[in-house]
Amino acid sequence: MKFLNVFLFGLWISPFYWANGQQPDGKILLQNPSFEDTPRASASPSGWGSYTPGSTPDIMPGAWDIVVQPQDGKTCVALVTREDGTREDIGQQLPQTLKAGTCYTFSIYLCHAPQYVGYNHPVRLRIWGGTGHRKEQLLAGSALIDHAGWKQYKFQFVPTRDMRYITFEAFFAPGSMFHYRGNIVLDNCSYIERCDKA
Repeated sequence: MKFLNVFLFGLWISPFYWANGQQPDGKILLQNPSFEDTPRASASPSGWGSYTPGSTPDIMPGAWDIVVQPQDGKTCVALVTREDGTREDIGQQLPQTLKAGTCYTFSIYLCHAPQYVGYNHPVRLRIWGGTGHRKEQLLAGSALIDHAGWKQYKFQFVPTRDMRYITFEAFFAPGSMFHYRGNIVLDNCSYIERCDKA
């Protein structure tokens, strides 16, 4: 009888963790981590959005007749930078708060599309945290993503305050003295989970 009660409690609590994006082991699961949706231009995949004026992500493959095969699932998402200094981003509210002073680890697959309707140059990824939709703290950044094949990138970061939002932003090459047209393609986000500080 005792075993049955524990089993039934486990059945009851498991959906609670899944519904809140939180696994029993403490990992934070992003909504739609592989950016699955109908391929199209100037749209954010389900569960994601952009609150930056002029930010219009593209769901691949197929937008602008560009074929970028996803690393996972059926679609991925592309972000661009522009010569006027604007750049695209995409983000979401997390199901759990990132706690100030806590070390977190996270990974994502990244690549570059060599031909992208004139937005052909390589850029890098910046990861922002915030208490709302605004980008408040730069949590991490990648190297220049200049490879057409998918590679997994791992990041560690420590928020300086409690944060509930995460945003991925395309950004220009390190040390670049001018703005330019470039692109980066994202897919297959991991959980966000706690790590030991180095």
